Amino acid sequence: MLARLATRRAKPAGCYHLLPEGLSAFIESLEITDLHGFGYNTKQKALEKLGTSKLGEISDMSKNTLCDALGRTTGEILYNAIRGIDDRQLESSKERKSVSCEINVSCIWNRLPCDVIDMVILVRHSF
Repeated sequence: MLARLATRRAKPAGCYHLLPEGLSAFIESLEITDLHGFGYNTKQKALEKLGTSKLGEISDMSKNTLCDALGRTTGEILYNAIRGIDDRQLESSKERKSVSCEINVSCIWNRLPCDVIDMVILVRHSF
């Protein structure tokens, strides 16, 4: 979940470093709709029944409060998501036929020594 949120923050062409010490501030600044699986209707219901849709304010609420306001399932999922808990099984409906890898060095390009950059370019063009 955190990787997905940080990736969205980095777009369209930037970098975003999510460090452990900045995690709570990062989560607090988000809206319900920033979490996967929570859309406009959940946001409207939260605003109506909880008075907020900011995760920072919702994170201080009890699981029972969230379940009463948003429904048992949605309340539990939101309560856990804010705390980084996701027990769902990762599922894939297709069998993998190939594996690929892409290296994106745009974030660190300016900090690399020239010989490393030359090596990356050489490796990239050899495939």
